[in-house]
Amino acid sequence: MKSIKKTLMAGLLACAAFNAQAEVNPFGYGVRGGLSISSARGSDVKINSKEVSGSFFDTFFGHGSLYAEYAFTDYIGMGLEVGYMKIGGTLTDNNTTNSGNNGSQTNTASSNPSIAMASHGIAIPLHLLQIYPLGREEESGILKINVGGTHYFPVKTSCKQDGVDVELKGDAKKQLPFYIGSIHLGAGYEFPFGLSIDAKYAYGLYNSLSLKEDEKQAIFQNSELSKFPTQHVTLGVGFNFMSLFTQ
Repeated sequence: MKSIKKTLMAGLLACAAFNAQAEVNPFGYGVRGGLSISSARGSDVKINSKEVSGSFFDTFFGHGSLYAEYAFTDYIGMGLEVGYMKIGGTLTDNNTTNSGNNGSQTNTASSNPSIAMASHGIAIPLHLLQIYPLGREEESGILKINVGGTHYFPVKTSCKQDGVDVELKGDAKKQLPFYIGSIHLGAGYEFPFGLSIDAKYAYGLYNSLSLKEDEKQAIFQNSELSKFPTQHVTLGVGFNFMSLFTQ
């Protein structure tokens, strides 16, 4: 009887040791980078008193960041990123008609009134909730779904009106929009060897212009706007350096 108990105990200890070795380190850190696509949403914006709209595939650029994440359990964790991103968009009055060569009225998108802004800056996405639907196992990949908020600090902002660069002078510089933040939803997959792929969509909550009450926008002519909200999608690849230290 004692030998059976010893055998069972040895088996349990062996299983525990095997599971301990198979566990993935709850902490991870690495780099991410790839393509970013951003656009402006025509909320409370008018040109020549007419509503405007924005194309979703408007501003293509790249992004890069450092990230860290921690799994509280096999199914729930948190994450943080800090990196560079360009956010911008163009709003166009597609209702404007222009005279063609034959004198008829045609809609020429390239000559329609438009306003555009683009900012280079630091993006800080915080994954308040990171879910691992299939758990975390070393020998198989890790599926990740994250929900959170992104804050953005613009470093340099440029403006265009009807495709022409707008030179900002005096008080006009003070009216540039300041980005408060956005909510985002993302998904990714990390392979057993540390390489990962991911995609994230962020919806800008508030991108306000620094206007005083009853003050007109000075950056753009014949435009009415109190906000310049944006949305963006990032597609990227990354690498978890902690995988190099996992046995």
